[in-house]
Amino acid sequence: MASFDIDLSNPFPSGFTGGLGGPNQGGHQPPNWYIQFGMDLGADEGTQIFAAFDAHITKLTPHDPGADTQKVYGAQLFMRAPNDMMGGFYTHLTDVPPELAVDSQVSRGDLLGTVLRFDPTPPHLHLALVEIIGGAPGGTYQGVDLYKLFLDTANTDTVTTVTFSQDGSPPLVG
Repeated sequence: MASFDIDLSNPFPSGFTGGLGGPNQGGHQPPNWYIQFGMDLGADEGTQIFAAFDAHITKLTPHDPGADTQKVYGAQLFMRAPNDMMGGFYTHLTDVPPELAVDSQVSRGDLLGTVLRFDPTPPHLHLALVEIIGGAPGGTYQGVDLYKLFLDTANTDTVTTVTFSQDGSPPLVG
């Protein structure tokens, strides 16, 4: 498989308050990539969350306050890059723009919603990224750890090119 590049931006060009844990830390455990490779990025309630990469939405579960639990709360948004070889999962957000739905196209930097507070958990965005080796559907999902990148680029409009090799190795941050 040929490698490919994706340009990533931080979902918090402003308002980031600190990292609350990355992949394989705390409650971020297997078997699901979207939990195990989660990055908890702290921000105050109501802070705007932006798309980290160009994508199309593959699943959107709107926020249902009556269904919120300590671990699962807020809207859930799954999206994949245009080539279907990389994806992301966002959760703990609310105020998702009404025009966003399954099959919607989003560009890096588009508004996805705002941070939801659910006490006693500190307000944050849970973001997980995955490389889809061989592409979707049918490819192999390999979670990726870009926590340090997101910590380093928080509260900036930095664009970082990340190379995915399609061979199971960690992505190259350039």
